Amino acid sequence: MSGRRFVRAILAAGLLSVPGGTAWGYAFTGSTWNYSPVVMNLSLGSSGMLMDGSASWNAAAEDALATWNDYLLRLQFSVVRNSSLPPADDDGANSVFFSNTFYGRSFGDAVAITTEWTVNNGRRRIEADTIFNANLDWNSYRGDLRGSSGGGTLYDLHRVALHEFGHTLGLDHPDERGQSVNAIMNSFVSDVDHLLPDDIRGGQALYGARGGGTNSFRRPATSPARTTASRYLFRGRADGVAADAVLLVNTRLGAKKYFKANGVESWRKRLPLRPGRNRIKLYIRKPNGVVSKVDQVTVIRN
Repeated sequence: MSGRRFVRAILAAGLLSVPGGTAWGYAFTGSTWNYSPVVMNLSLGSSGMLMDGSASWNAAAEDALATWNDYLLRLQFSVVRNSSLPPADDDGANSVFFSNTFYGRSFGDAVAITTEWTVNNGRRRIEADTIFNANLDWNSYRGDLRGSSGGGTLYDLHRVALHEFGHTLGLDHPDERGQSVNAIMNSFVSDVDHLLPDDIRGGQALYGARGGGTNSFRRPATSPARTTASRYLFRGRADGVAADAVLLVNTRLGAKKYFKANGVESWRKRLPLRPGRNRIKLYIRKPNGVVSKVDQVTVIRN
């Protein structure tokens, strides 16, 4: 685990107890958005192909926003890609960018900072900028944190963005509120590279749970999706309590040829395709070993 911390500009939170008496460790900043979509202006600049296949910093950040969208009912993020809007504090726009300073101030040991501008005695959020520390080495990848070729840590923009956009929603650091939980919203950058159940339940406590089932594909923009590629990236979500593995089956490749997706709560997997129509079935394996089909999508390879 890295010694560097996530830092927010304003900190205020508390533990929430949900109906039924179950206490989760997620914490709130005290302010939320009262409209949707919340527009995020991405101006992270060019990067070349990143380690996880993202075409740019902005693409990695946009995927993190889309991951939160998968779970939330009353709030959705939208993006302005490659925004030309100059980032500014207290300008009414939500900017996402790299900088050597936090609006002229030192980052200290912070990896990234998310600001909070509110009205109505701090209850309604009207602006949130996310600034990534440009003094650090960055890429976008999955798995354990990696070392930088120059020494120190090579930071993963995608996992840091998931954390910072949690702050944008109104979530805070549960570990700084005396809670001991597994969560990407904890205050230290760690080997956790995806949203965990505590993070998801925190976001849904603020904005409600999106319908369509907990265990499902992230739907392609068009249905059925079309591609000329021999391999296609599938993404989705699964309940980490109800499932301990996510399995994909392309019926064109054999009825029981399973491919295990990486991750559970927010998973992704590139699957080979045959020319023509490919029906991809999603299965979860439960902790008791039972495998159940929960969803399917169709992708046509031209």
